[in-house]
Amino acid sequence: MKVTVEESAPETVRTEAQAGFRDLLAAEWIKLWSLRSTAWTLLLSAFGILGFNCYSAYGDYVNLENFSAAARADFSRYAMFDAFTPASCVALMLSIGAIGANVVVSEYSTGLIRATFVAVPARRGVMAAKLAVVTAVSLGYGLVVVGGSFFVTQAILDGKDVGLSITDPGVLERLLASALMAPLTALVAMVIGVLVRHSFGTLTTFVLAFMLLPLALSERLYATAVLGHLTPYRAWIRIAEIEFGSQPYPWTTSGAWTVYAVWAVLAAILTVVVAQRRDH
Repeated sequence: MKVTVEESAPETVRTEAQAGFRDLLAAEWIKLWSLRSTAWTLLLSAFGILGFNCYSAYGDYVNLENFSAAARADFSRYAMFDAFTPASCVALMLSIGAIGANVVVSEYSTGLIRATFVAVPARRGVMAAKLAVVTAVSLGYGLVVVGGSFFVTQAILDGKDVGLSITDPGVLERLLASALMAPLTALVAMVIGVLVRHSFGTLTTFVLAFMLLPLALSERLYATAVLGHLTPYRAWIRIAEIEFGSQPYPWTTSGAWTVYAVWAVLAAILTVVVAQRRDH
């Protein structure tokens, strides 16, 4: 009889722990969608991104005859540019960054975070649930927006037989890099929110450090080029291969993917660690 109790006890504890984390996931899911700004931000930004990309694709469709013979013969880079433009990437970063930051900052500003940690002392579990929910939602958003933009823009370009197929070499990798920018941005915005804990300060820090700094760093100087290569936006530019003209300091796509991975892992770890150690 004792053997039976000893064998069943760990299984009971494991089941309770799993149920507890599922409850945290459900609670964070409700919190996320209880913010009216979440649905509106996702919806409006999706239409805006699709509009940016369709406008670019239609412009190339209309002006294709003005392209050089070499450009028309190798139109794949232009077609990929139209599928997800830098303007649409910036719009995605801004919208998803606002959601990721708001998930954290809204609880700090209202004091709800204190009540949450009183009800659930396991802060790591709470933050892990937040990370999981926000990552899942932002990844789904990225896949829908990027995939939808690709198929619509290439349908426009197919009117002149220059559209890409998803099976063409390199297309899936570029689309994946664009879609993954959404959860990566959300994770970075969350860790900034945990560190700063104020709406204005969080959004200002996020926009300056994550969005404007990569745009300001010149590719013509070695030091600034290397710093730029450490940022996710420049990593996306490299993987998507939408830069035209020679680059004085080229780098590899494997290096760009490494930048993606390092930023995502560090952001997730810091979000959990800071929440665990910092007094609220």
